Amino acid sequence: MSSRAEVTARIVELVQLVIASSVMTNERIARSLGLNVVDMQAFGFIQRHGGPMTAGEVSQQTELPTSTTTRVLDRLEKHGLIERTTDPADRRRVVVRALPDAFAGAGRGGPDDPYADILAGMMRLHEQFTVEELEIVARYLDALKDVR
Repeated sequence: MSSRAEVTARIVELVQLVIASSVMTNERIARSLGLNVVDMQAFGFIQRHGGPMTAGEVSQQTELPTSTTTRVLDRLEKHGLIERTTDPADRRRVVVRALPDAFAGAGRGGPDDPYADILAGMMRLHEQFTVEELEIVARYLDALKDVR
């Protein structure tokens, strides 16, 4: 049986490999969509948020400087992925939201989904584990996403 330190070391190494692979895969996918990877990932934060966000909230979520966030939002708007509007509750504030049809199929495995092959591979992989095991992985990843 492995010690906690040994298992932790294995997990750290594997997470580093997953991150490296994900970065390169996302770079390739972003380029295929005419975006850079930072813009695509920022768009993902906006889209997952589900509602309007201020530029400051986007900056906070992405941990990008506000000046970089502004340039990212400019490029996303130019690509027709987001829109900026005045906040109806405070007309001094500008909010951004993902346009409804922007990459609507991404992450769902449809024919136009740039992640379709990855999702299919994950489904095949998940067949090797019980639901209970997958719940543990999901709980771990949910906690891991907040480690910075």
